Amino acid sequence: MLLLALASVTRAQDLARQPTAYTAYMDFQHPSEDLPIWIERVETDTIQADGTNAAKTVYRIRFRRFAGLVDEVALRVYFDDAPDAQPVVSGWNEIGEQMTVPATLGQGLGLPSSQTVRIPMAGVDYIDIEVPGEGGGVRGALAVALRNTETREALDFGGTSDLTDPFGNAAPAQTGSDDVLLFGRVKATLEPGVVPLGSSGNGGGEAIFDFPLEKPPLVALLTFEVLNADIGAPPELTVNGQDAGAVNVSVTDLADPALTGAAEPGRPDVVYRYAGWLKCQKVIPGSLLLAGSNEILITTPGQTTPVALRSVEVQLKYTEDATSP
Repeated sequence: MLLLALASVTRAQDLARQPTAYTAYMDFQHPSEDLPIWIERVETDTIQADGTNAAKTVYRIRFRRFAGLVDEVALRVYFDDAPDAQPVVSGWNEIGEQMTVPATLGQGLGLPSSQTVRIPMAGVDYIDIEVPGEGGGVRGALAVALRNTETREALDFGGTSDLTDPFGNAAPAQTGSDDVLLFGRVKATLEPGVVPLGSSGNGGGEAIFDFPLEKPPLVALLTFEVLNADIGAPPELTVNGQDAGAVNVSVTDLADPALTGAAEPGRPDVVYRYAGWLKCQKVIPGSLLLAGSNEILITTPGQTTPVALRSVEVQLKYTEDATSP
């Protein structure tokens, strides 16, 4: 009787499919007719080159109008961010009038990426995703119907994101040009832009950041974002020649279509990479930092494809009466 009772308690729960009536992922390379009622259909049109225009492919998403229910859509496009082949997103009505300002996605980094565009749906009958060539560089798109919610934020600490990612990914970092002091913490930007790591066919790479300190902090925190990360092989950190270990990568919900898996020779498990930017953090003990010049080295020894870093920032914690870095 006891064994029967235990078996009943530990029995697996029934598997329920999470409802997504207002979310749709459209795989452009393997189209499906399984779409929510507010999306009518997806069309693909490859236009061949002529004497004036280059070849291009247009992925067209047609919508049914549901005023008051689907008034704004977040469209996240998954694509290869190839130079001179960046997708352009625009909204149109049925008589061919452009209803939204065209948005060019990516930065030409040559890496798998994704980007979200917010589209007000008033008067919009279809959205075009236009890309040069045969269109193979655009994998798909996620359409999410949005709603407004009311939030609160501290008067002195603004910067709340105006769009919540459906899979829990952090909002893009906002770096500043000046060092900022708050309650014994000094925040400094080491690199606001994009830093490529590795090259084609060689995933390994490194980035070095030098900065001076008048005195070492009690503890430090390094924060940055990484594109095309292998979530099972996080970047590693060296501080002033001493190994500080792997950084902590904030991985999104595993349902996120930006996660793509592939088998690789010599690796027993499927390797998953994220076609987008993920937040990374690493606590640095104060004993690893010095008065004078300091060097932080970020490497990607476990990566087999190139990645990129951006928004590299360091926080330095001092006592409140000794805050000069």
